[in-house]
Amino acid sequence: MMHKPWFKIFIWFISTVFFLSASFCLIAELGPNVSEQQSMAYMSGMMNAMHNSLMGLSMSIENDSYLKKLISEVSAITLPLIFIGFAAGMLTRVFKRSRNNG
Repeated sequence: MMHKPWFKIFIWFISTVFFLSASFCLIAELGPNVSEQQSMAYMSGMMNAMHNSLMGLSMSIENDSYLKKLISEVSAITLPLIFIGFAAGMLTRVFKRSRNNG
């Protein structure tokens, strides 16, 4: 079993994860302390990234009444369109089978 390729890949992966996690722990414990200015810069960067992401876009929807109305109208017709598509697919399938059989 130890000579199989999947076992070698598994051992390589486990040893890499172990040594990376050990080095991360050592750097976190023995490295320099983070200053308040660095923490604030990190948090500011994370907030800017959030505002430019899909989550930030979805948060901006809360203030846009036109977009809210559009979403409610679209969601009102979604379920009927799904049923119409299902019925059209079933009718097409039934008629196609009846032509092939008869």
